[in-house]
Amino acid sequence: MSEMLSCNLLPDLWQQILQQHWTYLETEESLQKIEERQKLEECLKDFLCLVPHSRKFLLPVTAYVLQKSILQADDSSAYKASIGFESISQYANNLFTKPWRKEYRVIKMYSGFYYHEIQSNLVESEKIFEAMGYKILPNRTLVLDGPICPDQVTNVSRDALAAFVECQILKQIFSGLTAMQVSSNWVDIFNFRSVHTGV
Repeated sequence: MSEMLSCNLLPDLWQQILQQHWTYLETEESLQKIEERQKLEECLKDFLCLVPHSRKFLLPVTAYVLQKSILQADDSSAYKASIGFESISQYANNLFTKPWRKEYRVIKMYSGFYYHEIQSNLVESEKIFEAMGYKILPNRTLVLDGPICPDQVTNVSRDALAAFVECQILKQIFSGLTAMQVSSNWVDIFNFRSVHTGV
């Protein structure tokens, strides 16, 4: 019965996420934008707890980078991954709202911000930028030539935010298990969430 109920909720919830995401993107920097972000995160959390792992993200590259970052990084954690996905979402938001600004069209992968906020927290993060239309040059620079594709950029923005929320869920589970003095690690928690829907 609960599976049937969740299947009936999903189309409406997805439409709510799409609408809330547009509202968030279009809201000027203010207290209201923070409130819109909180509403969007709540919708995403509901969605991520209802769908199987294979349907959590629109773009396969988001699931790929999250999985690699949790399962294969030497010092992986949902804490680190959340920082990287938050930063990517912000890049996508900035690119969508201000596509003419050069600092959003040329990204030096060796810059302090990119290295510390994204590359050191996510494995193969550049693949998400490629999904936005960036090309990687040999000098470790990401470049976006020509006009942006609004759909690609907003899909990355929303997916990166969904991955951020998924990391928040993983962190909450980890904290709960730690409080109960249950030994666990990020790989076990990620794998459990990957197999079980509704947790």
